[in-house]
Amino acid sequence: MVQIDIPAAFVVSMFSIDLGRNILKAEAEKTYGGRPSIYYRYLFRSVFFAGFVIAPAGIYLLSGWPGWEQIYWSRRPELVMHTGWVNALIPTFFIMAIMLGAYLGHVLGYQWLISGRANYLRPTYIGVVIVVTIIVVINYPSFLLVGTYDQYHNLNGQARTDMTSVWSNPYGFSIAWLGVMIYFVIASAYLIRTILRESASYSKG
Repeated sequence: MVQIDIPAAFVVSMFSIDLGRNILKAEAEKTYGGRPSIYYRYLFRSVFFAGFVIAPAGIYLLSGWPGWEQIYWSRRPELVMHTGWVNALIPTFFIMAIMLGAYLGHVLGYQWLISGRANYLRPTYIGVVIVVTIIVVINYPSFLLVGTYDQYHNLNGQARTDMTSVWSNPYGFSIAWLGVMIYFVIASAYLIRTILRESASYSKG
């Protein structure tokens, strides 16, 4: 969902900093008057993950099932084609927001790490996950229904009773969502494995 994808980019970046904190801090202490090369390596990973994993998954669901992807907060995502330049900007701003979230998570997390405030990292990204979860839950049952904005809000002669459950696989939704989740899990596992192996190799060296 839009409400998850943007914060997720921030969380992944900050989690990566937390996971590789030992090597990042050690390299920072060796560098004076600039950033160590590993800073940019982690920045690339975070932004690449946001642009190659989170953004494509989010924009895919937003394009196919716009109401569900933003849990029926606005009709605009359903009206992208031939409705003016404002609505057409929604997918663009969505991707830009994801990339910005990844960048900010990296910059903030790294700054906290090298300035002796590493203890802020974990509470921050865990707190973001909790807040996002609360936002999704309080919008129940939106995340369990697939349909249109008008159906969900009982507008223009359409009713919520005409919507279908996500598990009944309307218009291929369940297959698409499962595919997105598998892709995200595999990519996340690879990212975590890469950071852990790098940190382990550095410790041995």
